[in-house]
Amino acid sequence: MAKIIVPKANEQEKVLFEKLGITLREFTTPEELEEVIVHYLDTHNVLHLATCRDDEPRSTPLEYFNNRLTVFIMSEGGGKFANLKENDRVAYSISDPYDPVADFFGAKGLQCWGRAKYFNKNDDLKTYAEIAKYKRPNPSLAKIGLDKIADAFNFKVVIIEPEKFRFLSLRNGVRNAEWRRE
Repeated sequence: MAKIIVPKANEQEKVLFEKLGITLREFTTPEELEEVIVHYLDTHNVLHLATCRDDEPRSTPLEYFNNRLTVFIMSEGGGKFANLKENDRVAYSISDPYDPVADFFGAKGLQCWGRAKYFNKNDDLKTYAEIAKYKRPNPSLAKIGLDKIADAFNFKVVIIEPEKFRFLSLRNGVRNAEWRRE
């Protein structure tokens, strides 16, 4: 079960957005906002994952894929795993390029807060096979003959289950709409 919080525009904001030809979205169910978030996740492939240990945050850009709201990352290792071992709470963000001079209202992005777990691929091939069916095709690896080599590597698989999302797409009428798992 989830709930949503959609900020209400004041009269001055309503006039401004109307003048700009922007219709503010009024989500009435969590499922409506979920579909917008899933579409955004489906049409992007890089996020910035924030982990923290001993009061020292770390942000890492990573390629991901998803099954609806659940995000998967495959990685060879690094400091993020030392952090995850001690603290499973994570956040990530995804954004579109933004040029405020060209389009001040063109800002578009997603923030997520959640919990992460991970495993080594070869330690749980059954779970890996279930997750791998959501991987996006990578024709560039196949083109240079590395697709089979990449699949043979024993990388770590991170699974991020969201607890909260915040989505902004002003040009599409979405002003920091929030989705929370209950």
